Formats: sequence, structure tokens, C-alpha cells
Amino acid sequence: MTLYASWVHGNTLTVESPENLARVGHFGWGVDMETISFKETWIHIPLPTPVIVADRRTNLLRVFLLFSSDGGRIKNVHVYDGSSIIQEFNDLFLEGEHLGALNIQNTFNLAHPHTVVWGVGISFFYAGGGGFEGGHGGHLIVGAAGGDFFHLNSIPESDHITGIDHILSGG
Repeated sequence: MTLYASWVHGNTLTVESPENLARVGHFGWGVDMETISFKETWIHIPLPTPVIVADRRTNLLRVFLLFSSDGGRIKNVHVYDGSSIIQEFNDLFLEGEHLGALNIQNTFNLAHPHTVVWGVGISFFYAGGGGFEGGHGGHLIVGAAGGDFFHLNSIPESDHITGIDHILSGG
């Protein structure tokens, strides 16, 4: 088995409801944003996805989200392949500083490896708190997001991907 890691900088994220933010800034070290008190939003990050490596489709094992949250929390993390959901991690209460190292708060292991077809995206739901001076809610920094992929080194020749026709036929 050959393992691949693919990461993207936090500056690539997209905020679904920017009207719920008091401030967003893009910096060399990531994205720094604050929600308006008691406002929430989905945030989306596309991962560079090695769909086919050495004539074989890759499999996704886990995704990572390097973040720091103060006064708010991440409630949900959803992982997609194109428009199809791979796995949902719900009823979370993720807060604190998780920018500098991988840990249980920023690592999301899939229940089963997923064979990638299109491209992987991470969507997460951020809920800002309230009561901060000036009406600002949660403070969130996103430094990077990534994923671990693998493919088998030796598979039967009949299982190799031989061209675009095979891919388009659903193979």
C-alpha cells in the first residue's frame, strides 16, 4: 500500500453565509474570522485530490482540519466526493487551539476507506457564541486542511484503469 497526503492552505476556504461574519481576513498563515453574535455558517474547503495514481483509483482514509476557535465551536464536519456525501461527523463540540499538531479534535477518520471518484471537499458548520464586546461572536482561524489517501501497490492487471472510457462507464 502506498500512502499519499494532500493538503491545502486555509486561504482556499469559502464561507457559505458571509453575512453572518463580522470580519474575515486572509493572511499568509491562514484565514482569521469572527462571526456576529449567535450567528452560524457552513464553511467549505476543497482538497487537492489524487483521484488516479499509477492507473489505480485512490482511497481516502481520513481528513484533517487545522483550526483555532475561541468563543464558538465546530458542530459538524461533512466529507464529500464531488456532490456525494462520504461521511458526516455530527454533534461535535470542537473548540480551542488545534493549529500546530494533529490530534483527536482535528482528525476525522472515516469508518471505511472511500474509493475516490471526483474530488474531496470538507464542509464544516461553525456556530459563533455571543456576548462579546461590539457584538462579535466566535473567533475562528483556519490554517490548513488535508487528507490521507492510499492505493494498493499490486492489483490484478484486469483492475487497472485503462482509459477515460472505463471511467465514464462507471468502472
